[in-house]
Amino acid sequence: MNASRIGLDAMRVKGVVFDLDGTLFVSSRPREGAPEVVAGLRGAGLRLAFLTNNSTYSVRNLHRKLNGMGIRAAMDEILTSSYVTARWLLERYGELGVFTVGESGLVEELVRAGHRVVGEEEAEAVVVGLDRELTYSKLMRACRAIWRGALFIATNRDRYLPTEQGPVPGAGAVVAAIEAVTGKSPTVIGKPETLMLERALRRMGLEKEEVVVVGDNPETDAEMALRAGVRCVLVWRAPDPRWEERGVRYSPDLREAMRLILEGDVDD
Repeated sequence: MNASRIGLDAMRVKGVVFDLDGTLFVSSRPREGAPEVVAGLRGAGLRLAFLTNNSTYSVRNLHRKLNGMGIRAAMDEILTSSYVTARWLLERYGELGVFTVGESGLVEELVRAGHRVVGEEEAEAVVVGLDRELTYSKLMRACRAIWRGALFIATNRDRYLPTEQGPVPGAGAVVAAIEAVTGKSPTVIGKPETLMLERALRRMGLEKEEVVVVGDNPETDAEMALRAGVRCVLVWRAPDPRWEERGVRYSPDLREAMRLILEGDVDD
């Protein structure tokens, strides 16, 4: 784990993009070795970024959570699907009246970007994320706004969210319900779409060939990396030949993933 013993001049990897839920932590518990691995990669001179599809987080509260668990991360290294969705809407359409199906982290990022949170009648866009207090009334109002012509934006389509008690339904379950009722397909911002990763690469100042994605979910993390032409290591999972054939590497834990990255073994 001593980065000073690695031949860094010959190392091709210059940055690592980490998934969060399931990879570096589960609920409020850091994964084994997570603080040490993040610190070790920093010590080796690598640039880091932290991405999550979990729209319940704003950048601000996720920054607080990571550092509270001993995983050192700067605000400008963190990208959440709520943040990227809010900024994408602003860049594409300007400030909008938005009806939200989601939690406080999503609302915070929309408001910070200059959007207005409004009722169904005023909605120019419906933005959908994980909502653990979803009601039939909110679902109905979201559908009505979309029927009236509002944009239908999904922060992500995650089928489940990992927790210490096991997986629970993710934002994809909420998105699917609205899609089934309205017959409309959403614009999806989060993984496996590549928008968050492309934004992370720009912030890091690196090219796709210089970066490795470290995640735990082949459907989101690996698929995103493959679509973007970025190398990927999946941790905490048994190898799957279907993904290995597509170039995805597997590691039993974060420490071994760090070894693969620092020793230049991610292409073998």
